[in-house]
Amino acid sequence: MKLAVVGGGSTYTPELIDGFARLRDTLPIEELVLVDPAADRLELVSGLARRIFAKQDHAGKITTTTDIDAGVADADAVLLQLRVGGQAARNQDETWPLECGCVG
Repeated sequence: MKLAVVGGGSTYTPELIDGFARLRDTLPIEELVLVDPAADRLELVSGLARRIFAKQDHAGKITTTTDIDAGVADADAVLLQLRVGGQAARNQDETWPLECGCVG
């Protein structure tokens, strides 16, 4: 199975990768493609992801790209893990409900 993770440079990705690694017998990922516009984040996260796969004896290959079209090409599944507007948008998403008396 080829799985693409759009937003793969996120700080949430290592936890996701750990889950995939633990489910290696149930979820047979042959290639995991991390897609993100930030190449520096991809480099950091993919290094950690490879170590997580290795520690769990997961044979899957982890690749990275900043090109979304290339990253999702021929993927069996695509996981969208992104927030339009980045962390500034997250702050807004989580604080304005509080101003309205709701949980953020």
